[in-house]
Amino acid sequence: MELKIGLDTISNYKRLSYTPWHAIAEFIDNSTQSFFNNQEILEEVFKKEGEVLGVHIVYERDQNFLRISDNSIGMSYKELEHALHVGKPPASNNGRSRYGLGMKTASCWLGDEWSITTKKLGENKEYTVTIDVEKIAKGENELMPQEVDADPNLHYTIIEIKKMNRKFHARTSGKIKSFLKSMYRVDFRNKTLKLSWQGEDLKWEDIEERILRDFEGKRYRKDFEMDVLGRTIKGWVAILGNGSRADAGFSIIQADRVIKGWPDSWRPSKIYGQDQGSNDLINQRLFGEIHLDGFHVSHTKDSILWFGDEEDEVEKALADFCSDYRSIAKEYRRNREGSNGPSTVATAAAINELKKELTSPGMVDEIEINLTDVPEEEAMNNTISDISQKVADSSTATLRVSIGPLDVKVFLNTELSPFDPYVLIDSSKPNEILVIINQSHPHWGQLKDNEVFNYLRHCTYDGVAEWRAKKLVGRIDSTTIKMFKDRLLRVVLDFEEVNGETFSEN
Repeated sequence: MELKIGLDTISNYKRLSYTPWHAIAEFIDNSTQSFFNNQEILEEVFKKEGEVLGVHIVYERDQNFLRISDNSIGMSYKELEHALHVGKPPASNNGRSRYGLGMKTASCWLGDEWSITTKKLGENKEYTVTIDVEKIAKGENELMPQEVDADPNLHYTIIEIKKMNRKFHARTSGKIKSFLKSMYRVDFRNKTLKLSWQGEDLKWEDIEERILRDFEGKRYRKDFEMDVLGRTIKGWVAILGNGSRADAGFSIIQADRVIKGWPDSWRPSKIYGQDQGSNDLINQRLFGEIHLDGFHVSHTKDSILWFGDEEDEVEKALADFCSDYRSIAKEYRRNREGSNGPSTVATAAAINELKKELTSPGMVDEIEINLTDVPEEEAMNNTISDISQKVADSSTATLRVSIGPLDVKVFLNTELSPFDPYVLIDSSKPNEILVIINQSHPHWGQLKDNEVFNYLRHCTYDGVAEWRAKKLVGRIDSTTIKMFKDRLLRVVLDFEEVNGETFSEN
């Protein structure tokens, strides 16, 4: 009795749990690993040719056809024969080519007929072999390579897949592009690979500029290298300034190729919480890369195969290293819910955004050009008085309170023009102030729900402070108004503390 694996197994490869992008990546892995194995020779050749390693993928949906071509070193007859041996690993299997399965399983998953045409640098023969999956499954496994004479200086491999089992629609094509540019980001960074899909060169855009900065301008990004179960793991972690769940999470990299990463990043539960993470700020801000060389990878190269307590130990080490960044990332500003004010991360992000606004071309023009566009004080006061009187006569105050002798009326008005001031304050009467907030102003449309309270608070306290300055000091100037407003804001803080309106983070 013996264990036998029949040739008909090959027809079942189409049922493997590949995705189109991971299947296509198998061919790119072979091309790039071939380059790395012969890098010194090829770099000298590429220098003369003015080229770099190129892998070009073309899909013809109408013709049910896929072609992957490269300008790597190519294969000799013996190397081609080895490549067609299912399950026979390469001589060196520490790189991107591991189990001797990828090209065969991916090709059969994609289509029922595929061919390899290859020409090795320095040799004078080109070889082509065609594989008909259904015939091989029936036992017709004798392959008859064709050979033709070729220029020794040429070097390439072309794989063509026909009778495809799957068709790629527009959405799938878009996902293929996204995953491939993420998978080979290290090669793009190192400028060792030119990869194209449907004639479009793919590029990876790092998001360094989106990393949160502290008050000194230093990015919240740090590298790590540590020993876990006798293996060295390394990488980096960072915090996004503006949260994005799509961009958060870790990318697992092995042999400088992303195994799992954006747009489907790894979210270890010890850092991100429940499976795949919730939608809190850690899951929107914390991201990074982790190199896990020396760990087993699935034969489809889309996940790490954890053995024993490997996953738990890696997660634990990573969580310990990221604990301070995790604390920073989960802090955030809640309107009126915190006695400690905005978090470091929210404040730094706000400063970054404010800097962008202050240095924008429109702001520069406003400061440099519109220096003389200021109406007379009397005209401004008359305008404010006319508008406030009209609003008071035609509508009911949204908020009306009496503070001792002072009657405060706040109007939220949608009838004003977008070109009218964002707020109008009329403190001309001895014991009354009108605060008219222009809901048609563009800035009102920028407010988020949790920002409305503080916006109303500041507009109203400006009015109260202005009234006090006029009442108690007899003049309105910026220093006096700011002094009185400062006192009002401190009264609010005392009120919240006395009434216990503070919060603890959930």
